[in-house]
Amino acid sequence: MKIYPLGVGGAFTKSNYHNNYIIHLDEKYMLIDAGTTLRYSLFEAGFNYSDIHFVFISHLHFDHVGGLEELVLQRYWQFEEGKHAPKKTTVIVHKKLLPSLRALLRNGLENQGRTVDDFCNFICLNDNETYKIGDYAFSIFDTSNAHVEGMLSFGFKLAWKDLNIVFSGDVKRLQDANLLGQVDQNTAAIFQDVSFTFNGAHATLQEVLDYYPENLRRKIYAMHYNDDIEKFIDMIEQAQTKLVRKQEMIEF
Repeated sequence: MKIYPLGVGGAFTKSNYHNNYIIHLDEKYMLIDAGTTLRYSLFEAGFNYSDIHFVFISHLHFDHVGGLEELVLQRYWQFEEGKHAPKKTTVIVHKKLLPSLRALLRNGLENQGRTVDDFCNFICLNDNETYKIGDYAFSIFDTSNAHVEGMLSFGFKLAWKDLNIVFSGDVKRLQDANLLGQVDQNTAAIFQDVSFTFNGAHATLQEVLDYYPENLRRKIYAMHYNDDIEKFIDMIEQAQTKLVRKQEMIEF
């Protein structure tokens, strides 16, 4: 499995693009979130909208969903030999989030007699329900209120063979999100959003280190971080965690 970090930055990043990823699952590409910088980061990484087979949306902040409508429209309005050859976009989402996501997309897509369903296929999962993609098992877990009070948000776990990765999504209150409840002896990596200064919506590095047992620190891949990350490299090294870099592929 190959993971391509399209971007690793926070919502207001100027240099690292939004924290969005492509995961290569054999012959399929899954996009993890679709922020507003997707229109730049996707192409810089060598991908096109038409390459995407699945999109997972963790929550509805603009750095995670602001580019979804454009992706959906670009895939729909394709032409081959002068004829309309639309591609629907398959969106994987937690069942609780679907009504809000539909409402968001409805504003831009429901015109000229079309509905959201003309553009999208939705795969709706409940907590820890598994969706199979070849040899991979994808499941979603609920982190609502742990990122921002009153907001629906979700992470995911991706398992294959005897390995899995855990992706936190955006989390401030780690205990409330119960991320450790998703980690087991087969977990190869924990993709964890980390802030290096106080942040009201994301855990700081110290909060992350206080939460995870020491034996798991080498499995933590820090993401969704400050643009001035170079100031904190020593902290990362001392913590013995890894740093996800924009457009640097990770392979398991």
